[in-house]
Amino acid sequence: MKVYISVDMEGITGISHPAPTARGDEGYGRGVELMVGEANAAVEGALEGRATEVVVNDSHGKMFNLPPTEVHPSARLVQGQKPLSMVEAARDARFGVALFVGYHARAGHRRGTIAHTYSGKPTLTTINGRPVGEYGINALYLGALGVPVGLVAGDDALAEEVADWLPDAERVVVKRAVGGNAADSIHPTRARQLVRDGSRQAVVRARAGDLAPLRLEPPIRVGLEFRAAVEADFAAIVPGFEREGDRGVVYVAGDAIEAYRAFVSAVRIAGIVD
Repeated sequence: MKVYISVDMEGITGISHPAPTARGDEGYGRGVELMVGEANAAVEGALEGRATEVVVNDSHGKMFNLPPTEVHPSARLVQGQKPLSMVEAARDARFGVALFVGYHARAGHRRGTIAHTYSGKPTLTTINGRPVGEYGINALYLGALGVPVGLVAGDDALAEEVADWLPDAERVVVKRAVGGNAADSIHPTRARQLVRDGSRQAVVRARAGDLAPLRLEPPIRVGLEFRAAVEADFAAIVPGFEREGDRGVVYVAGDAIEAYRAFVSAVRIAGIVD
């Protein structure tokens, strides 16, 4: 079974503030070390679950954080600014399960540590009226390809959200969210063991057919609210989007792939506004 691992940084244990997640910050290198630790733990767990191939997608920031020489030698590594961002490479091969490591709560969450959705521009994203984060948007795209999400690792606020959107997924909690810029983390050694165990269990369950992909019946309504009206104005330039409310846009998609592409396009266009 081929296993797809998407690794972000904000949800990694020991990451409690946005500063060290940014390239150039004095703490960034230590953040990368923590990110590598949990990424490799997921690879190890997948292999213990009898994965035949493991692909790791570096899914944080500009997406070239993980030093290739430090990533588990049994994994392939996808890096760089990719058209399909956090789900790049999933379209190129048939995967049996996806594992999300270092993920975080959605933008607008009252408590989630470094909570956001793809960028700092959206303040709320909804799918069919339900608030959703990166875990759900990515899972929807993967679900259209028949790939279930077997594990989501991050803080407890994320775990609460995932229980609603992805009830089949293993939920690994490596820290307690204290607030947007604070967390109560367990030791990295413990976190890595939890991620490893959860990843192994997810792959075993996927091989047994116990996991279901996230699928929604069309039409799929994508809603975004932004920090400023001008950001919504720019996002509305994307064909198919309409302005809604003071700072929002909406798009009605015919399928999950279209919904994902529309969402990413709107976020990127809104991101060019100073």
